Amino acid sequence: MTTPCLLCSPTLGPVIAQAEHWTVVLNRNQNLLGKLMLVLRRHAEAVPDLHPEEWDELYSVMRRATGALGTVFAPAHFNYAFLQNQDRHIHLHVIPRYSGPREFAGQTFTDPDYPAHYAVPAPVLPLAPEDSEALAEQLRQAYAGLAS
Repeated sequence: MTTPCLLCSPTLGPVIAQAEHWTVVLNRNQNLLGKLMLVLRRHAEAVPDLHPEEWDELYSVMRRATGALGTVFAPAHFNYAFLQNQDRHIHLHVIPRYSGPREFAGQTFTDPDYPAHYAVPAPVLPLAPEDSEALAEQLRQAYAGLAS
């Protein structure tokens, strides 16, 4: 019996935005504040299997997601990664990097490895559900305010 794909779940979230081919999702691990995933809305496992229209849309979704993070938290840099080590479903990590601390929901978030590669495995820093939803809502508003 195969394990169901977590990224195909209809309860995947918190969702920031949905496009025709991609869903922008707040990563559960917020060790780097605002970390997002751009998740393909159909199940596929190999990045070269993306269709041309999915690649085209990925560009605009990635620009808007990066822009939303820039609006809300002004990261110093971004990393982008198709990792798929745990979830064999095409998804792109958008990882904001910070040269200084950021405050959110009464917590201070730092990027102690900046500008070097972040620690792997990264420490897990989940937010409380209400804080996760508040962060998602800030990013939704910023994302919606940007042109595709």
